[in-house]
Amino acid sequence: MTNGLAPLPTEFLNDDVPFRGAGVAPSLRLRDYWRWSASCLMDNTSRGILVEFLVTTALWRFVPQKPRVEWEAYDLEADIDGRRVSLEVKSSSKVQSWQQQKHSTLEFRIAPTLKWNAESGRYGLRPERADIYVFCALVETGIESHRDALDVHNWRFRVVPGEKLPDQETIGWRPLGAFATRCEYKDLAWEIETAASRPSA
Repeated sequence: MTNGLAPLPTEFLNDDVPFRGAGVAPSLRLRDYWRWSASCLMDNTSRGILVEFLVTTALWRFVPQKPRVEWEAYDLEADIDGRRVSLEVKSSSKVQSWQQQKHSTLEFRIAPTLKWNAESGRYGLRPERADIYVFCALVETGIESHRDALDVHNWRFRVVPGEKLPDQETIGWRPLGAFATRCEYKDLAWEIETAASRPSA
């Protein structure tokens, strides 16, 4: 018997779903909320979600299988060679949405974290890392619009098994190059599958 409240089911929503209730404009649709809340693609949070979407579309050949769930233990999970593989997707950008004096340094948090268990409603007891990490860097410096984040040619990706990451809080883009596999979007799925299938050293 399960104690407490069951989690709400997740489903893909149609962008034409209307808002309801007294005083709500008849034309107000879910797409209006999405435009309002998610048009700033270069903000840190939005950019992180965007790269999760890019990795998802690369892995599932452009058709995500389910909606993103905020409280899952890992950013993504995939079946690769008959086993469940956990993925963490990290993003960084040289250009930010705010006024900058200079381009930002590309850096990523890699410290192990406590994982949320949706069934128990509690965090795990020990910090863990995912099986695979995908580092996504918006390396183009001539960004002029949030729309430029939608051009996959402006992004570079590096893929590495979690066990190969050094024991530290953060890591820069350049140090990652010493042991992570470099690729572009079109090769991302293959590199992730290869890294997941490679036996541990």
